[in-house]
Order: sequence, then C-alpha cells, then structure tokens
Amino acid sequence: MKDDRAMNPNKFLFRQVYDHIVTRIERGEWKAHDKLPSIRLLAQEYHVHRLTAFRAFQILKQQGKAYVKEKSGYYVSPGCLLQVPSEQIKGRDGPFFSHMKNDLSEIQEISVDYQLSQALIDPNLLPNLFLSEYVKKVFDAYPKLIGTYSSVQGDSELREVLCRYLVNRHRFQISAREVLITTGATQAIHLLSSLYIKHMDAILVERPTYSAAI
Repeated sequence: MKDDRAMNPNKFLFRQVYDHIVTRIERGEWKAHDKLPSIRLLAQEYHVHRLTAFRAFQILKQQGKAYVKEKSGYYVSPGCLLQVPSEQIKGRDGPFFSHMKNDLSEIQEISVDYQLSQALIDPNLLPNLFLSEYVKKVFDAYPKLIGTYSSVQGDSELREVLCRYLVNRHRFQISAREVLITTGATQAIHLLSSLYIKHMDAILVERPTYSAAI
C-alpha cells in the first residue's frame, strides 16, 4: 500500500504552516492577544492554497493556541505555552530550541582527550613559531593593518592573490571584484542560505555533516 504522503505531498502542508506559526510565536513575533495574519496573507507568504492556511488556523484553534474574533480574524491565545522563559532561552532548553537540537553538537560539548567528531588539527602540530614570526613581518610591513577595516568583500590584495591562484592553478577565470572573503565556512553557509533558502524549503544534508551548518 502506498504512503499517502507520497501520493499527495501537499496533503500535509497545513502542518508545516502550523509549525511555522507556532515557531514565530515562540520567538516573540506575536504576543498574547496579537492579531495573526489573515488567511489570504498567510497563504501568499507561504505560497500555499487558502484552504491550507485555513486548516493550519483550525489546528491552532483546536489546540488552544489561537482564538477567533467574529469578522475580525485569529488572535494569539493568552496562557498557552508559547512565551518562553528567558532562562530557557539562555540555557538552550525547552520548546524554543527543541526543533534546533543537534546530536553532533551535544557530542562535541563533551570534554574528552580526543574529539573525533570535529575536523580539528592538534594545535601542537601547527608551525606556531613560523606563524608568529610571519605575522610579525606582516605587521611590520603594514603597521596600520591592525587598526583599520578592510572592504566589505575582504582585503583587496588577498582577493587579487586568490584570483591569480585560481587562474594559474585551475584555469578558472575570475576577477577580484567577484571574490568575497568570509570569516569562515559558517558565514559562507549563512550567506548562501539567506540567498537561496525560503520558508518551508526542504534541505538535504549528509549524516554526519558539519554541525554548524545544521
């Protein structure tokens, strides 16, 4: 017998819309007695049919998370477990962070002699003496470096060097204005996610994967 979700993937969209509304209330976007968006606006925001948005509101009402004012719309119910105590937010506990739990991150927080869940080199294997001497040469050559900002795209000289490397090594034609220097992989993932990922998009990742990406 076929899975109903495989036969009709839109059948459970109302549940996804419901989850997003609850999450936004938990984040404090709407407080008790605040009016929620209309069915029409919600359907437009999440790119779903109005009946789907209506079904999500019905579940909110059934579970006591929202109430209806006749000819006015849906409002956030007072007293429901949607206002998260500050200590729970600080402690990353409770319903606010329940959907963000990452088993790999929890493993990495355990203090051990050898942490095999992270791709980190032993600091003792790094050429620390060479690096410290090289950093001193950089500051001698660029005395104002530590007290100034580079451009938003990153240091122009570094971008030029990277372009020459890509052209010579990989025959990849690119100019310095097309290169962006980030502070690390996490910032790069965040920027790409902000550009390409929308509400209710399905994201596939490997398991295990880079925990900060999750």
